[in-house]
Amino acid sequence: STIVGSGVMRDCGRTEVYAAEAAAFDGTDLELVRSFDEVSSLIAAIVQGPWWPGTQVQVIAARRNAVSSSARERADASTVIRLAADQTTIATAAHELAHALAGPGAGHSPTFLAAYLDVVAVVTNLDSRDRRHRLHVDQLRDALVAAGLVVGTRTWPAPPEASGTAIAL
Repeated sequence: STIVGSGVMRDCGRTEVYAAEAAAFDGTDLELVRSFDEVSSLIAAIVQGPWWPGTQVQVIAARRNAVSSSARERADASTVIRLAADQTTIATAAHELAHALAGPGAGHSPTFLAAYLDVVAVVTNLDSRDRRHRLHVDQLRDALVAAGLVVGTRTWPAPPEASGTAIAL
């Protein structure tokens, strides 16, 4: 994020991130619209799991007419994720969890991108023996680089290389 006239914050890289997501995930299982309960349960499994180094997260349904999902920090430093009805997908869950992990004000910065790759790895239950899931992370990384984005360095523990327990998709 950068400050532009009158102290207004501009989220650099936002458009490029969205384009990279489309390139990486369109047509995959990560973009299937699922029930709110299924996606919120997945998010809960991740934030209550052994790896999650981010803040506490609450997931709620966005207003009925909302067209996008969001992640916002609360006064108590927890994060509330609002999922729009048309965006109850695993890809959206990963995106919003990456905002929770990267922290307030990170926008779509290199730190966010590092968080995003880590969350996608965990969300897809990264297993080095399962090339399909590894492919989601590789596709996203390649799409981010192709969009001219730079992935930052994580400031949290790396996710496990493989999960011992399955997270149902």
